[in-house]
Amino acid sequence: MSRKTTGILELFNRHNDAFAARVGYGRAHETYARYRIVCRHLETYIRKKYRKDDIPLTSIRTAFVSGFDTWLRTECRLAPNSVWGYMIALKHIFTLARNEGLMTLNPFASYTNSYTAVDRGHLSEEELVRLMEVGTATPVEERVRDLFLFSAFTGLSYVDIKNLREENVRRFFDGNWWILTRRHKTQVESNIRLLDVPLRLVEKYRGTVPDGRIFPVPSNNCCNENLQRLAERCGIKTHLTFHVGRHTFATIALNRGMPVESLSRILGHTNIRTTQIYAKITDKKISADMAALSDSLSAVEADICRKI
Repeated sequence: MSRKTTGILELFNRHNDAFAARVGYGRAHETYARYRIVCRHLETYIRKKYRKDDIPLTSIRTAFVSGFDTWLRTECRLAPNSVWGYMIALKHIFTLARNEGLMTLNPFASYTNSYTAVDRGHLSEEELVRLMEVGTATPVEERVRDLFLFSAFTGLSYVDIKNLREENVRRFFDGNWWILTRRHKTQVESNIRLLDVPLRLVEKYRGTVPDGRIFPVPSNNCCNENLQRLAERCGIKTHLTFHVGRHTFATIALNRGMPVESLSRILGHTNIRTTQIYAKITDKKISADMAALSDSLSAVEADICRKI
């Protein structure tokens, strides 16, 4: 196709090639992988729906966008939040097309979609204690439990714990031991003071991995399988995966009064709205906040109640 009739898949693939060259240099491999997945879905959609190998950007209208949304939901059976994320990726490609002068109309002009908040699951402090105390049947189970606890007390993800090296753990300005690193996913700085539990786990495993990494980390599938067995043994009803550890940290931190701005920095989020979605405010936290508000308003309430 000429420049005036550039196809959506042609532009999408060009974008992905340029993105791939920047992976590791301010761009995350996970984001690149998502763009590739969306591009493959779009290619299949065009071939099945329009019987073509590509479609000129200049001929695309709102119906194309809404049709792709419906196709992802019905034919691909994707969850609403997956569709939301994929459509954001597609919208970026159309924005790129408009910025380059390849199309004038905005196919997303009348399209609406939004993220649906979901309960990602977390453990309570009592459940964490039960997990600490549970007997482990194998050395692998013990290691997986320890790694999950490390995540629950630091907020680090599976891949960030796997990549953690000796040089990332050092004394910082306050004399305490900190993790000084960048998140693998976003490359955002994430500095975390080590509490007693993660500090003991670092000492427990330090020197057991020959390449300078701190922890010997099994595959993610192995971790999740062992965590589910441990959960059943502990009587924990939450579907326990490694990522639940990160969400547990976020939830406990908020419940214990950590400002969301500080939590966002620790978690390495690029946008504080991500933190607000990620960390669930529990009824226990709301109750404690209302109790504090009641105490501060006690004199005012007493005065008003006398006049009611």
